[in-house]
Amino acid sequence: MLSMTGYGSGAFENDRWAVNVFVKSLNGKTLDIFIKSNYNLMSIEFSIRRLIREFVRRGTVNLQVEVRRKDIIEPVDLETLFRNINFFKILREKLSLSVSDDIVLQLATRFSESPREEIDPSLEEAISCALTDALKELLNRRAEEGEHIRKDMEERLTRIEELLKRIMDSKEEVYEKAKVKVMEKAKELGLSENSALVLNEIALILSKMDVEEEITRFKAHLNKSRELFKSQEDVGRKLEFLFQEMHREITTLSNKLPDLSPLAVEIKTEIDRLKQQVANVE
Repeated sequence: MLSMTGYGSGAFENDRWAVNVFVKSLNGKTLDIFIKSNYNLMSIEFSIRRLIREFVRRGTVNLQVEVRRKDIIEPVDLETLFRNINFFKILREKLSLSVSDDIVLQLATRFSESPREEIDPSLEEAISCALTDALKELLNRRAEEGEHIRKDMEERLTRIEELLKRIMDSKEEVYEKAKVKVMEKAKELGLSENSALVLNEIALILSKMDVEEEITRFKAHLNKSRELFKSQEDVGRKLEFLFQEMHREITTLSNKLPDLSPLAVEIKTEIDRLKQQVANVE
């Protein structure tokens, strides 16, 4: 079980580049990736997103990439600069312009700047290695937090099972009280306890109070939840659905057996806490 929250960092250097990567993930219904950098990463953004998807399947991921160049780049191409200076000097003489040498140098420099280098293979490799390390750390953090969440949810399921057992142990007593109440009412009306009218009334009331189906489904949801706790797949959405179904079943049970509402309310409270926890599970 993996939490959707965590963080990681990675660094990598080669002869030309030094890269530091920081990645943080938060809760999210789907996988959303946001990338920030001091360097233009547009040409490799797809590769970065693909690598992130290999580690993260759900949540909001914020990525920060810091790139520093280690080798020195000449701001201008010297041969081009010399040619441009000669060109502007000739142009000044031909047109008899009153232009200083400083202006000539500024104009020549502007047209002699070294082209901005695109992302080369060595930079792409450095980013990939740093990002991989950051994502591995992120995954470990998410796994650690996911284990804490799993233990907490297992304890809450155990508590729910105990409360459900109390309901199962108490429901026959509730049924018996309902039967006694009908018989007392029949006695007041002068009806025999064995009369068809009384027996039909008892059968109708007990039918309305019957919660066997709700209990059976509830227990099935409990068992399925425990199975998912051991799964290596994405379980967040599946558990969200199961907890919602458990809440629905216990609400129906509570409506049928109002006398056991206090126990049902405790179960609902535990389910609500489970739903809060699973909102952070991938």
